[in-house]
Amino acid sequence: MTPPVPVIDFRARANTPEAARYSGPRLATIAAMGIRNVDGASRWHEAPSETVPEFIARLDRVGITTVVFTGRNRAAQPDWPLTNEWVAGVMRDHPGRVVGFAGIDAERLDEAPGELGQAIETLGLRGANLDPFQIDASPDDARFDGIYDACAALCIPLVVTVGAIPAIPARLRNWPLAIDAVAQRHPKLTVVVCHGGWPFTSEMIAVAWRNPNVYFDNSAYHFAPGSDLVVKAVNTLIMDKVVYASAYPFMPLEETLEGVLRLGFTEEALSHVLHGNAARILAL
Repeated sequence: MTPPVPVIDFRARANTPEAARYSGPRLATIAAMGIRNVDGASRWHEAPSETVPEFIARLDRVGITTVVFTGRNRAAQPDWPLTNEWVAGVMRDHPGRVVGFAGIDAERLDEAPGELGQAIETLGLRGANLDPFQIDASPDDARFDGIYDACAALCIPLVVTVGAIPAIPARLRNWPLAIDAVAQRHPKLTVVVCHGGWPFTSEMIAVAWRNPNVYFDNSAYHFAPGSDLVVKAVNTLIMDKVVYASAYPFMPLEETLEGVLRLGFTEEALSHVLHGNAARILAL
């Protein structure tokens, strides 16, 4: 199927050797655990090693015009590959195709607001990414308030990574309810909840519906049990609150988009999910 509009993928990262140093061990751990993929397959996606230009060429073939390319800052780990500087370099080399988001190091929260300001104002990145699971914390933990205030002051969107992610040593929580608390405390903050808070799908829908500043993607869980609720909610209730994201390289690029096109979204809903909502958040 052909997408009805140019597609913005809100979470995709080229599987370069640098990125594979992060994703490869995660996938190996998942495989060793014997966890099936959410579509029932016994194996998780293994993306080919590629250069960024090769990745861009694949986007062209699929019909994806723009990707949000998130960093994951980890200063404590030597030779960490997904630095904000690296993401900014990819964005500069591919203007209009890659929108870079700064990674926030949750283990260095005192320094994070200042580093975030530099990433936005000096490196030119367009948003931020926070992984509360890095310190086994809930998104509504007061330790993150400085980050939320900084993002609101900089007028940038913040992706918060949540969900029942395999191979992440963090406790399972009802993250959407925590996001609700964050949205209420920080009404000027634009939050995009990555992975849709699965398995708490109904709660995520309700939180996005009641909070003007909350959006979510369903990446990695497009075909999981409960995904039909997202389709119904988008078609009837929250058409303006969901963005498309593939979660590549953890999930396939082409097959994920093709599968989403067949999930039952109306054509109007698809135009919002695949393009309009993300373009508004990113001010494209």
